[in-house]
Amino acid sequence: MKTNKIWKKTILIFTITGLIAGGGATAFFWKDNIPKKPSEWNAYSSKDQRFDVQFPADPQESSEQMVVANTKIQYNELRTQTKDSVYAVSYIDFPGHWKWLGTKKLLSKSFESFIESQDQVEEVIEQQISTHHGMPALEYRLRQAGKEIKGKFIIAGNTLYRIAITYPLAMVETTQAEPFFNSFQIKG
Repeated sequence: MKTNKIWKKTILIFTITGLIAGGGATAFFWKDNIPKKPSEWNAYSSKDQRFDVQFPADPQESSEQMVVANTKIQYNELRTQTKDSVYAVSYIDFPGHWKWLGTKKLLSKSFESFIESQDQVEEVIEQQISTHHGMPALEYRLRQAGKEIKGKFIIAGNTLYRIAITYPLAMVETTQAEPFFNSFQIKG
């Protein structure tokens, strides 16, 4: 009888130890997969000192030459991907004479060109002229390939910026778009 009680205590101790250790491992794994709060995001300044922004992780930078309206333009992009979403900032310097179109028309034409260049755009949900920290902007939301993209085109001087977040449709309510957009500050 005494041996039976010892076995029960041993099994109970191993069970409790296993639960504690398993729970600890689960908590450790779960903690690493929790999205960072915007207050914990990484501050980033562009290499050319044009803007500051906060990303949920360090961004990857890329650039390429594009031809737009028979003019070579340098396209620059920074992007980072979390488990479910992509956060991106891109920009181009357009020739000064393009500004003759007027800010609203330049924003609208830029958005139209963007839509034409994208594959699988299912629906433009929203498109409106606005401002971003006092600068002319065009805000948009669209569905593309089963995801939603929320973004802004912003004009500052002769530079056209695009900030955007791409996320699954299931995350429309939980995506942290405003902290990302609000953190985008153009210098000078």
